[in-house]
Amino acid sequence: MTAQERTARIGIVGSGFRARTMLRVLHALPDRFEVVGVATRNAADRAELAARGLPAAGLPGLPAPAYATVPELLAAGRPDLVLLTLPAGAAQPVIRDLAAAGVPVLTETPAAGTVEELAALQRLVDDGACVHVAEQYHLEPLVGAQLAVAASGLLGTVTDAHVAIAHDYHGLSVLRRALGAGFEDAEITARRDARRVLPSPSRADDPDDLTPVDTVHATAWLDFGDRLGTYEFDDVQYRSWVRSPALLVRGERGELRDDVVRHVGADGLPRRSTLERVAAGGAGSHEGLFLRGYTLDGEWVYRNAFRPARLPDDELSIARIVADMADHVLHGAPPPYSVAEAAQDQYLQLEVRRAAASGERVRTRPQAWATGRVCRHAEPNPSET
Repeated sequence: MTAQERTARIGIVGSGFRARTMLRVLHALPDRFEVVGVATRNAADRAELAARGLPAAGLPGLPAPAYATVPELLAAGRPDLVLLTLPAGAAQPVIRDLAAAGVPVLTETPAAGTVEELAALQRLVDDGACVHVAEQYHLEPLVGAQLAVAASGLLGTVTDAHVAIAHDYHGLSVLRRALGAGFEDAEITARRDARRVLPSPSRADDPDDLTPVDTVHATAWLDFGDRLGTYEFDDVQYRSWVRSPALLVRGERGELRDDVVRHVGADGLPRRSTLERVAAGGAGSHEGLFLRGYTLDGEWVYRNAFRPARLPDDELSIARIVADMADHVLHGAPPPYSVAEAAQDQYLQLEVRRAAASGERVRTRPQAWATGRVCRHAEPNPSET
């Protein structure tokens, strides 16, 4: 097997919910990924890993080599890259250690907790470390299809977007992409309102009690001058039966509202199109259960590269970010999601919270990562060494 064809050797640090989800995705794609081991300080999780893997959300796991420390993981089976699933604060020294060892890192979101930590992480990249961030919400199938329409020119120049899909930096990542905004400064106004709403299912089960629970509904307006972005999210929105995700993008020639696209054709007449989800496994289908993708007017705007793996949409986005990182590391493909991009997402959400707390308009300022380096990494070609 050549270097181009071989599977990517993946190490994982951490054993919480995120690590368990990553493991399930990697094990579902054995032709792409090989799990060389998991490093966790939790002795019970190490024993469970060795015996039967780490189950997640009631689903079974698969055994994987387990180690108490990161150096043990690296010594046992040199991974091509490490997925770091630790909280932001705990992740920083591990990122530095892996960078010193020359190991590429795909780290959990947020990339760091404060502006100072974000800047320090960018300096590490500027010094040559290969670090990227596992921001995947923009890669979910429907969101990916929606963003493809927004960027296609079909709507004309995008002027405003409203995103109610994910919390904090995740939602702001999607909002920036919907608007085509990079590191431009914005004026921000925001508010956070206490409300009551029916509880949502947990990651494991439906709610036992349907008594309304306390929640916080966040809304922010980001004025980029020529584009206006609205961010909205409710604390109990994930998995909610009564709060749905929503995305609206408007341009001078049309708009996208969730799965409906309205625009004017070349003949000057109005058009109304729908993003169509194409999936196998329905009535009369014997192909298996998997997503093929999304079409608009019969043209593919999103195609699932991991079919026929039986993965839900959120796990398809995880597979995409890990696969993109592996292709970047092994073959020099474009980087998946830079520290600079993730730092901007986190910076904006910190400023949104500051605006909501103060009740005043906040103006963002240029940050060091906006002109920082993006790591470029590729495994040496065996024919050249």
